[in-house]
Amino acid sequence: MISNETQTENVLLCYPLRLDSCPKLLRLTVVKVAMYVLMVLMILTTVFGNLLIIISISHFKQLQSPTHLIVRSLAVSDCLLGSLVMPYSMVRSVEGCWYLGDVV
Repeated sequence: MISNETQTENVLLCYPLRLDSCPKLLRLTVVKVAMYVLMVLMILTTVFGNLLIIISISHFKQLQSPTHLIVRSLAVSDCLLGSLVMPYSMVRSVEGCWYLGDVV
């Protein structure tokens, strides 16, 4: 017979003193390191690849057209995204909790 009783599990919370805290993800250290390495490589590729595009379009006169101005502005926005948003998202994705406070 199956009972309808709820089972309470020992769930680790990100912030144990808050009742509305999310559950903490438990991952092996090797998995966390692998995820950090992969995501850092992605961030570096994003930032430096877009910097290469920005420098190329700015340096060569043949590439300074209205169309390339749009491409350069997209590269600037991608570069800012890779340097300002992706590192915080990386920490949140790997750790499973937001440890960077209310301000960030």
